[in-house]
This record gives sequence, C-alpha cells and structure tokens, in this order.
Amino acid sequence: MHVQDVIFSRFATGVVSEKELLKLAQDIDPSYYYDVGISLGFSHAQLKANLLENSKNFKNAFMDIFMKWNVKQQPQHSNKRQLLADKLRESDLGGLSDGLLSGPPIPNSTGGLPRLLESQTKPPTAESQTKPLSPELVERCAKDFKFKYRSTVCKIRADPLNPASIVQFEDLHTNLYLQEEHGTEKRFLDYNDIFNLTVNGEFPKRIMVQGEAGAGKTTLCAKIAWDWIEGRHFSHFVWVLIVPLREFKQRTIGQIAKSYLAKTNPATVSQITEYIRSNPDKVFIAFDGLDEVSGKIMKAESCESQPTDQMQLQPTQPSVTSSEACGSSSETDDIGLVDILSSVQLASCSVLVTARPWRAVEIRSDGDLTKLYTFIHVEGFDRENLSIYIHKYFPKNEDKANQLIQFINENDVISEDMARYPIYVAMLCLMWKELDKQKLKKVKSLKTFSQIFKTMIAFLKEHYAQKMVKNVVSPSLLAYLKEIDDLLGPIAKQALTGLLENKLVFCEDDFTICQESKDTACRVGILSQEDRITADMDTHERHCHVQLPVFFPHKLFQEYMAGVYLASLYESDRNEFNRLIEQVVLPRKKEFRYLLYFTVSQNKSVATHVIKSMLHGISYMNRDFIVDVAFESLDPDVAALVKDRVSLEKTALYVNINTTPHTVAGYAFIGPYLVSLIIV
Repeated sequence: MHVQDVIFSRFATGVVSEKELLKLAQDIDPSYYYDVGISLGFSHAQLKANLLENSKNFKNAFMDIFMKWNVKQQPQHSNKRQLLADKLRESDLGGLSDGLLSGPPIPNSTGGLPRLLESQTKPPTAESQTKPLSPELVERCAKDFKFKYRSTVCKIRADPLNPASIVQFEDLHTNLYLQEEHGTEKRFLDYNDIFNLTVNGEFPKRIMVQGEAGAGKTTLCAKIAWDWIEGRHFSHFVWVLIVPLREFKQRTIGQIAKSYLAKTNPATVSQITEYIRSNPDKVFIAFDGLDEVSGKIMKAESCESQPTDQMQLQPTQPSVTSSEACGSSSETDDIGLVDILSSVQLASCSVLVTARPWRAVEIRSDGDLTKLYTFIHVEGFDRENLSIYIHKYFPKNEDKANQLIQFINENDVISEDMARYPIYVAMLCLMWKELDKQKLKKVKSLKTFSQIFKTMIAFLKEHYAQKMVKNVVSPSLLAYLKEIDDLLGPIAKQALTGLLENKLVFCEDDFTICQESKDTACRVGILSQEDRITADMDTHERHCHVQLPVFFPHKLFQEYMAGVYLASLYESDRNEFNRLIEQVVLPRKKEFRYLLYFTVSQNKSVATHVIKSMLHGISYMNRDFIVDVAFESLDPDVAALVKDRVSLEKTALYVNINTTPHTVAGYAFIGPYLVSLIIV
C-alpha cells in the first residue's frame, strides 16, 4: 500500500497520528491549556499535576493529555479526528480545528505532494478557508470590545496606587492639553478637533502621540475608547481596538482582538484578521506605550532575520514555519504589529501610537516613516484643566480643592512642572486628602519628581504599617516600617532587572524566592496583581499565561524602585554599579532619564559619582540633561560640582521653546546668580 493510501485510510477512519498531535502541542498557546484539557475530559487537579510533572513545559504537557485522551475508550465507531476538532473549536481554537479536519499533508517519493492529490491535501489558504464574518457577528464583536473597555480600559483610579479606588470614567476624567506639530512650530489642538486633522486633504493614517511619563497618554487612549462606546467622535468606526503594548508585545492584531471577545463568541482569529484587512476604513487602532516594548519598527524584513530574543513587537508571519520561528500565532496570514506601525500592512487603516519622546525618535529619524506620521504632543494639564481635575477629585469639599489649587499656584516648581502631569496631580490630591497638617508641610516643600515619589511611597508604607500597629508613637511602628523596607528590597531588585529588559509585566514565578516581599508590596500598594487569570497578558515566559500577572501601577513607580536598588549597589557591589551606570544607563540616557533622577536622589555619594561620570563624557552629554539630573539630587555640593565643570558664567539663561520648567529650575538651583530668563 502506498504511503498516501495509508494516510488517507487513517484520515478516513478518524485516526489522528502522533505527529499531528505533536504539531498541535507545539501550536496551541499555553493560555489554552486548561480550556483544552477540561474540554477533553480531564479535571483541573489532573491538569495541574500533569503540568508540574512536565516541569511547566507546555508542549510536553499538551502532548501528554493528547496521548492519554487518544488511548481512552471513545464511543463505538467514533471519529477521533472529528471529536478532537470539536473540542478545539469549543476552546476557541477554530483555526486549528479547521486545519485538523483538512487532513495531514501527504509526501510523495521526493518529499513533496503528489500532483493529483495536492489540491485535496494541501491546507487551504486563509482566503479560501476563512468564512467572512456576518454583519451580526461583526456587531457582536463590537459589543464585546465595548464591554471589555467599560470593564477595564475606561476605569480611573482616584488613588494611582490602589486598584480598588475605581471611579466612573467621567467622574474624574479631565481633558488634556494637546499640541499638533505644524512645520517647525506647535499649535494648540482641541481634543474634539482630532478628526479635523488633515494631510493633503485626508485624515492622517498614522498618528504619533508623544508625551513625557505621566502626561496622560494612556488616559487619552481610554478617552478614545469611551467616546466610541458613547457614540461620540469615533462612532463612524465599526471597531476601535485599544492595544496596551506592554501586555501584547508578542501578539498579532487578530490574536489581540480575539482575546477581547467573550468565550462564547465564535469569531476566529482568521475571520477577525480578514475583516480588518478588508475593511481598514472601518477600524481604528490605538497602540499605547511604544516605549514599553523592545525591537525596532523595521520594514519588510524576513522573520528569520530578526533575533527573537530582541524582537518583541510582532511581525506578520508569512507561513506557519516562520511563525514558529517568531513565536507567533499558529494561524496563518495574521497581521503583525511591526508591519502595522511601519505601514507595511493596513496602510489605509487609521492607527494612533503613544510613546515617550525618546522612543518617537525612531520614527522621526526614518525618512520614509516620518512622512507617514502626524505628530501630536500630550502636554498634560493646563491651569484650567488642573483646576477642573482637582474639583472633580474633591466633589464634596470645595474648600479643600481651592486650598490645593492655591498651594500649587504659589509653588513655582510644582505649578510649572509637576502640575502639568496628571499622575503627579493625582498623587498630590491623595496626600492632600489623607495627610494631617504637620505632614502637609513636607508636601508643600516638594521641588523635584524624586521628592514626590519618595514622599508618596513613605506615605504608603506608613499608611499600611498603621493598620498593623495601632499605636503610632510606639517603637514597634518604627520596627515594622524597617521590616517593610527590608521586604521591599527584592522588589526593588526585580524592578531594575525588569526595567533593563523592558519588562513591565511580571508573573508569579518571578517572585518565587521572595513571595512574602511580593505580597507585602501588593498590600502596601507598590505592586498590583490581577485578581483573575488572564489569557491575554504577554510576559517573558510562555508559562506565565496561566499565572496572575504582577505589575507596578505605572512605569514611573518601577523606575523609582529600580533607582532605589541601583543606588544600593554603590555600597554593596561597586563594580556592578559602575558597569550599569557607565555601560548601560548613560549610553541609553534618554530612555533611562527617570531612572537616573531617582538614583541620584537616594544619597549624596551616589549623586556625586553619577554626576562625575556624566561630566567625564561632557563632550557628548547634553548640558541641560546634566543640570536636570543634578537638580534631582538637591545636593548643593553636587550643584557646585556641575557649576565648576560646566560653563555657566552668563548672567542670563537663554531658553528656547523646548526648555522644560524642570531644566529652568535646575539652572536656578545650580547657578543662583542667574537673574533673568530670555525666551528665544
């Protein structure tokens, strides 16, 4: 009997070969492990034990349950291929189910497919096998997306560190101050006029929204989702897809959209992808946090040429084989995020991207890419919006709101710098609400970003400790605070490790050796943890999909804790400290700006060492940047060091439109003889 006859005989009788089962084990995403296993009749306890037996190797665990299922007594005359396909479809794996039913490939004597049988055995292309979404299913997907955003994206924390402090979106949301680049200048852009933007008479298909940390970029994406839900501004789009890149850096657009749908929604990744491809004018995509992922936005490079340990943004996979090399979806013809960002795919689809300024440089420096993008700047709050936000925060206490507004207006550093950033305003509001008059005096003396974080985290630790030790003047309270500090040490170390790898979402295994530290950090508010298993979170290891994601409430909090640990290395491991500062942090100074701020703020010796390293490279180190870092130390000797080494003999400081209030305050701190500012 010929080999193809054997294969056809097995296929006709419903037999599934071990090779096919192994291929399935390789192709199924780990997040489906329990769904598939329970569909096949295994208990949760059996599946958990099986996973542990296989040392959390999901491919081996999948293969074990497939083999156990395959040898189990099935109903008489049952077609195991059809049964398995049905179980896969029940688990939302329609693409793999279709592939199983289409049959295995049949080799000929030369290793290829027999020509007469090729059309019967070759897996159909995405175009031929994908049934278009019906209008009813398109609308059902839209409803699922809206439910997802109402439940997650469109929630605002009154307390930036407490996941439980959720308020309705419009109760606290306040419009941001936006600017559009127009040639070499910027001009005010009202949020309501975003869709009046035109490039040669048409709405731009690629928009880069850049802003400093905490300026409100994520809030802007939430506002877009909210307006779509409410039928305002974005209502002409059938679908709006909000993609937080920190969670989805290794997924394709079809996979991401599919993960937002209800389990009962039968739409497949292939169908979703095909709808987006066929209706680009009906879909709006917002990618939030380009700076929170690694990998270049490259064009049309083969998947094999991209190092998978660095390329974390997902390219389109041209075939199943290459998709495995990229670690991507097993379903073919999906659309990768890199190809959308670079406009290789979905060029006529409206796409918005948010990033910190240092990451936007990659697009600006590419002559072809920069022509495709319109650039918008999120500047945070202006004075009017600041007042609106504070009054929303204190809806029943107008006096307290007015007192905080007055304090901000009277403090030049806070009003000109911190008050522009919603995250700092939220932290000020929280402390203004909770602290007594004596502790508020400390808040009123704040001058730097580092000070507000140091004060905020001290507030959180004391707030938690006082729940455990009721007597606030007891020596045991100080002892307990010291215990909390010791427990947070491993968290600070993990923060730095993650930051250097651009990893912002962790899994429980990352804290195996410091479980108590993780639990304490969550209770204090420095870490957050999902209270449910989510299949749509990407982390550095595939098995993290079935664990509860752990993360810092905002990247700035991770950067602060990383700065605490980096500064501690100055005493505990000087060689490692020097290596990190000189070989990692300073060469990537724009990316690690806030890490440097928070590091030098920890103690004078660290600040002096870092500033000397920066001054040593003064030929290539921007003077304003050195001044910014020195200002965060608030150490007069460090200021004198900068003043002695950097030419600051002018009596007037020339400031251009890009000079930040933080930099101006830094020059005033370093050179108090500066008597006037001249805007140029």
